[in-house]
Amino acid sequence: MKVFNFTRETPPEKIGRKALARCLSDIAAMAGTPTAALVTIALPPDFEPEFVHKIYDGMNALARAHGVAIVGGETTTNPERILISISLIGNVPRGRQVLRKGREGRRRDFVTGELGGSLAERHLDFEPRLAEARWLAEHFSIHAMMDLSDGTRRRSAAHLQASGAGAELLKTAVPVSRAAELKAKGVRPPSPHSLPR
Repeated sequence: MKVFNFTRETPPEKIGRKALARCLSDIAAMAGTPTAALVTIALPPDFEPEFVHKIYDGMNALARAHGVAIVGGETTTNPERILISISLIGNVPRGRQVLRKGREGRRRDFVTGELGGSLAERHLDFEPRLAEARWLAEHFSIHAMMDLSDGTRRRSAAHLQASGAGAELLKTAVPVSRAAELKAKGVRPPSPHSLPR
């Protein structure tokens, strides 16, 4: 189960987008193609309908971009806060799925984008790497893949544990986002919500 927290100040479109993006990223990690989603949302008694509509706006925009149909789900109550649960269905050609445990010793690891920047709220806008994952699996002998939407350190540890392999990380080879570089230097990067549109 994937969990992320948000506040009332978080733009609701971004809440919906990220809720679906995390699931899409799991499908990408197996070189799969997502097809349909079931959304369950639990709402407190004082929920604002417009806020909930905007959550679905963000979710629907990302779903359309990746050819995913939101086919149903449930609406229920929750005493204190909004909860969102998404079940995502996808497919992958028989025998072509890429598993996390396939990693072997003395292999190179690659990432398809910059890492870091969550503290500057870049995590709300990450792009699931569906097309990249399918292209890699089709053109190369990929032994293992995984998504990093839960954080690089946490997911890398799970990746190594599943494969029973170790790893040596070359710090200078890791593509780090500008937001993370600024944070490391003690400079507070601007929030994406404060930037002009």
